[in-house]
Amino acid sequence: MKKLFSVFVLLLTLSSVFGQRWKAYRQEVSGALGTSFFLGDVGGSADKPTNSIRDINFKATRFTGSGAYNYFLRQDMSVVGSFTYAMLTAKDEFSANEARRNRNFDIRTHLFEVGAQYRYYFIKDKFGHVFKLRGASSMFFSHISAYAGIGVAGFYFNPKGRYSDGKFYALQPLGTEGQGLPGGPDKYRRIGLAIPLSIGAKYSLGKRLGIGAEFCFRKTFTDYLDDVSTVYYDNAEIIKANGDKAGFLADPNDGTNPNWTNPGERRGGEGQKDFYGTFLISVNYKLLKGKSFKPRF
Repeated sequence: MKKLFSVFVLLLTLSSVFGQRWKAYRQEVSGALGTSFFLGDVGGSADKPTNSIRDINFKATRFTGSGAYNYFLRQDMSVVGSFTYAMLTAKDEFSANEARRNRNFDIRTHLFEVGAQYRYYFIKDKFGHVFKLRGASSMFFSHISAYAGIGVAGFYFNPKGRYSDGKFYALQPLGTEGQGLPGGPDKYRRIGLAIPLSIGAKYSLGKRLGIGAEFCFRKTFTDYLDDVSTVYYDNAEIIKANGDKAGFLADPNDGTNPNWTNPGERRGGEGQKDFYGTFLISVNYKLLKGKSFKPRF
């Protein structure tokens, strides 16, 4: 009876020790590289823009990189702080829509984002396996975790347009929709807020190292990531106030249907705010708390 009781106590102790083992690995840092995409008023792929993920034009995807710190509240919950750089581009020439191709915008912006997210792991994260069964058919799947996340982010952007000399120039100071001119809107801010929604998966390579993949979609509260939102302003007045460069970048139409860009004609769709997103491949490294984590008896 005493032996049975001793075995029971030992098993209870081991269960408690290894059940809390994840706490030694609750901090994680990661670096990631991948591609970025943009959904706004410029570019798109379909003839009739849908303002949805179907409008992504893969010709316009560009480089993105990110660094993050991940802190686990529980084995299935964590909070993440991140810094992300993304190059966002949009070109009307890539669109299947005739009006957009005639409009002829070629826009890019360097975007810098600082964000925080809450993650829920619907497949719990793996915290350094102690035991491995060689040859077990489920071994691969035992290393996988998956999560969904939501958060808030602040970002800085500075849209630039391609001028006739082939160079890109900042658009916000030029007031391309008549910002600051009589009857025109106010100039927009180049900082904004976004709500990131993410889904990802990770694969544990060992006690501390792992790799992952994540798709993150951001809803913003600005319609000016590409500098395009409302209607065309009188281009002659823009040139008079801000110069020939401003006039060209406000209306670089290809000349096929010049009347489509007359003052008051639709330049963008102000009813829909802009979106951007990233697809990242990451390398993750867990910061081990203390020199070791072994049961003591």
